[in-house]
Amino acid sequence: MREIRTALWIVRRYLLSRSHGYATFINWVSFFGLVLGVMILTVVLSIMNGFDREMTGRILSAVPHGFFEFDGDPPIADLTRIEGVSSVTPLFQGEAMATRHGGVAFVALAGIDEAGARAMPRVLSGQALENLFSSRGSIILGASLARDLRLSVGDSVRLVFPVPSNVGVRPRIELFTLAGIFELRAQPDAALGIVRRQDIVARGLAGAGLDGWRLQLSDPLDAPRLAESIRRLLGGATSIRFWTEDYGELFRAVRIEKAIMFALLALIVAVASLNIVSGQAMLVNDKRGDIAMLATMGASRHLIVGVFFMQGFAVAVLGVAAGLALGIGVAANADAVVSFFEGLVGASVIEGTYFDRIHSYLVLPDLMAVVGVSLGLSAAAVLRPAFKAAAENPAEALHAA
Repeated sequence: MREIRTALWIVRRYLLSRSHGYATFINWVSFFGLVLGVMILTVVLSIMNGFDREMTGRILSAVPHGFFEFDGDPPIADLTRIEGVSSVTPLFQGEAMATRHGGVAFVALAGIDEAGARAMPRVLSGQALENLFSSRGSIILGASLARDLRLSVGDSVRLVFPVPSNVGVRPRIELFTLAGIFELRAQPDAALGIVRRQDIVARGLAGAGLDGWRLQLSDPLDAPRLAESIRRLLGGATSIRFWTEDYGELFRAVRIEKAIMFALLALIVAVASLNIVSGQAMLVNDKRGDIAMLATMGASRHLIVGVFFMQGFAVAVLGVAAGLALGIGVAANADAVVSFFEGLVGASVIEGTYFDRIHSYLVLPDLMAVVGVSLGLSAAAVLRPAFKAAAENPAEALHAA
């Protein structure tokens, strides 16, 4: 305990000394390098999290989190008792070709009832929702799809359904009226069409697709965890499919990209840590006389290692703390910061993308990873100079001094 207090006292003297040598300059460079590296790492990860979260929310607000077919009435009450399952509603899923003004486009159809509409608040709301259920033969289309077909609300559109018959699949044309347009700035805008399920059933079109049930989860990311419980309960289901089977690759690709970006940006922290090695090596060389005096006064190797390790690690801790604080501040105001620089250069960073602003989302495990990696690299970097200081020969050091 006494050695620790002595080491801390010496470290404090070194850190607060007014020395302006080259070793001090290198330590300042290392400090600012760590601040910059940790700040950039924090900001970039937060922005990637923000875009990932926003894209996940947009896509999963339009697609079913789970879909299954069931002979007879499914155990809805038992399903909703599973923690994480928020609703189970009827859903028709099918495909059709939409034609209008000579244009043709593929439409992925979702036939829902009013309970199912409540599970899609980002897609169905306001006048569009009211129009859909107030008149027969209504349809709501994504903005990109409606634009491609040059459709406006109130226009009629022909849908060609592949209907099975005794002689094979035959095309069947049905007329629908555009009741509204939704815009998520995501993939569903280009293909999704929403109709009333009762219209599909009344027109005898249920055979043109899959007529089943939609599972809505409180947290869509819980789907892998809940899948086994739901499958076990739905033992009689002819098929069950979760969103991860259709969109899982997209989100896995985003996470791989994030991991690669983390590794690349961690190199900035690694370079700053190597600067600490240089600074500490120069400091050890400058303090050879001090090391020799400590050794002749009975200081142990552990004390000398502790002094130079703690001195270098203190620089790292201060740099990481300052970088983390700045990174959190910039990430929390990322949109305002980017808008400021866009105004300076007269160009937009996100123009032509699905997004209308910069999204950021701070995640505690990511912040802990940034701190852990940064301090781990720094601790490894300062060990060698610290052990080198303890290995100094007092007689040679005093003679050189």
